This record gives sequence, C-alpha cells and structure tokens, in this order.
Amino acid sequence: MDGFPFSCPIQVRWRDLDAFAHVNNATFATYLEIARTAVWHEHFDGREAMDISFFVKNLAIDYKRPVALYDKVQVWLRVGKIRGASFTFEYVVEANGEIAAEAMTRLASVNNTTGRPIRMSPGMRAMLEKLQTD
Repeated sequence: MDGFPFSCPIQVRWRDLDAFAHVNNATFATYLEIARTAVWHEHFDGREAMDISFFVKNLAIDYKRPVALYDKVQVWLRVGKIRGASFTFEYVVEANGEIAAEAMTRLASVNNTTGRPIRMSPGMRAMLEKLQTD
C-alpha cells in the first residue's frame, strides 16, 4: 500500500469473531498491537527498548467494513508525528485488498525505573523517521 513502508500479515482466528461471524471491533486493537510488535522487532534496537517503555496514550479506530474468518488480512503501518517523548503510528487494516479500518495510536516514552516521561534518543528518533512518509 502506497505511503505505508511496513506491513504485517494477520491470521484471523475463530476466537476473533463475534456473534455475527465478524471480527469483533475490540480485536482490531490486538491486530494493531501485533503490527507494532512486528515493526519493533524488525526495525528497532532491542537494547534501547529495555531502557525505555512506550505506552499507548491514545487509540482511535475508524471501521470501514467487517472482516470475516477467511479474509486475508494485512496491517499496514507508518510513523506519523514525532515529538520529544511521543510519536504516532498510523495504520490501515486491509482485508482481501479492501480497507477494513484506519487507525492511529499515540505512544509516549517513559523511563522504566522512574516512570517519568523521557525524551527519545537521537537513534530512536532516526529509526522512527525511517518509517515516516510524506
């Protein structure tokens, strides 16, 4: 998908479905988490991740169409705004080549020892900038 440099395939599970045989709306948040974890493993230095925690401060999902058990699902991800101690991930959830949802999470970085907000290092910021698009 144009403008989204990272993607993550999602296997829809039986347990993801609601009484109407659609993926439950809350499960979309889990799909976003799976994509965040995948991008973290692929692009970021795990050593720095041990010193700084990123917490989801905001989550917004705009649902476009239902997702069913046998749909082929892909989550596309890019970095949006980057600030001193926070940044956003922007997502498109695609099912069978159609947009099923658009979403955004804002993550804040804190020091694991003190629990206080902490500015990202230049290296972390540079890694995030690689996943930004115009």
